[in-house]
Amino acid sequence: MRVMLAPDSYKGCLTSKEVCAAITEGILKVSDSIDVVQFPSSDGGEGFCDCMRNIYGGDLIKREVTFPLGNRGFAEFVFNKETQTAFIELASASGLPLVPKEERNILVANTYGTGELICEAVKLGATNIIIGLGGSATNDCGIGMLSAMGMRFLDEDGYDLIPRPTSLDFVKSVDKSQMIDLAGVKFTAACDVKNPLCGKNGAAEVFSRQKGASEEEVALLDAWTFSFASALGIDPDIAGSGAAGGVGAAVLSVLGGTYVSGASLLVNSDGFKKALSCSDLLITGEGNSDYQTAFGKLVSVVVKSANESGVKSIVLSGGLSNGYEALYDIGADECYSLVSENHSVDYCIEHAYELLIEKTKEIISRF
Repeated sequence: MRVMLAPDSYKGCLTSKEVCAAITEGILKVSDSIDVVQFPSSDGGEGFCDCMRNIYGGDLIKREVTFPLGNRGFAEFVFNKETQTAFIELASASGLPLVPKEERNILVANTYGTGELICEAVKLGATNIIIGLGGSATNDCGIGMLSAMGMRFLDEDGYDLIPRPTSLDFVKSVDKSQMIDLAGVKFTAACDVKNPLCGKNGAAEVFSRQKGASEEEVALLDAWTFSFASALGIDPDIAGSGAAGGVGAAVLSVLGGTYVSGASLLVNSDGFKKALSCSDLLITGEGNSDYQTAFGKLVSVVVKSANESGVKSIVLSGGLSNGYEALYDIGADECYSLVSENHSVDYCIEHAYELLIEKTKEIISRF
C-alpha cells in the first residue's frame, strides 16, 4: 500500500512538514511495510518555499532583512539557477508570526523585508519571481516592498514618505528612477485569495482584524488603501489585489505580474502527478476546514486532483466547521478532525502532533 501525504500547515500550530511527519509516524505504527510519500504543501502562505523547492528544486538562500516592525532578522527564499526562478515566501520576511501578539501594530507593519528578498533574487539573476502571498502581518498595499526595490513615494509637496500604512493616504506621486533593474523579470502572485483591494470584501475589511486592527483602524486602512490605489492608477477591483494586505495589487498592477493559484503550482507539477498516479490513498488537511475550503483552497484542489486520478482521499484537519461537507461533493472519501468531545480546541492545538499520530493510526487501521 502506498500513501501520499499533501497537507497544508495547521496554521499557528504545525508546519506542513510537521503534519507530514506526524501522519507518517502514525501510519508506520500500524505497519512499517506501508510506503509513504510526503509532499508538504502550501498555496502561498507558510511553507511555500519548502513546497516549491521540493517540487521544482533549487537552493535555499538566507538573507538578513527588515521584519514588519523594523527589527532585523533572517528570511529565506528558493533560487533555481538553471531555470532562473526564485520562489519568495512573503510570510518569511513579512509574516504575522514575526510580530509578537502584544506588539502588533497594523498601522506601522510593512513589507520592506519582502522587497529586500526580491532585490537579492534579482542580484542572483532571477528572471522569473513567484511570490507566495499568505500569512502577512501587514496591510500596506506593498508600499514597503516597493520602497525596498527603489520606488519613492512622494506627498503633495514632493517629499518622501515613510513606507508604511499611515503614509498611504498622503501619496500623490511616485518616482521610479531609482528602482532596481527589472528588465526581463516576470512576476507571479501565488495565492488562494481572490479578494479585491478595497471595500467590504477588500484587504482591510476581511483580513486586517486577524492582524490586530481595531474597528476604527479597519475603516482607516480601507479609506487609505482606496486613496493609494487612486494615486497610483491601480484598479482596486482586480481579483487577488487584496491578497497579503494589498501586496497583490502591488504585484499585479504595479509590477505587471500575473495571478496563479498556489495550489495549482503543486498539483500541476510533474512530481506531484507522478506520485499521485502511483498511490492508493491520499491524505491532506489544514488547520480548520469549513465552507471556504471547497472554493479553491489547497485542500480542495488536492482532493479534486486525487478524485480525477481515481485515488481515494482523506481530509484530516485540526478542526471541521460549518460547510466542510462540501468536500464530499468534490471527491473526498472521508473527513476527520482532531477535535473531539474529550478535548477542547486549546488542548488540541497544544497536543496536535500526538493527536495526529493517534488519529492516523485509527484511520489507517481500517484500511
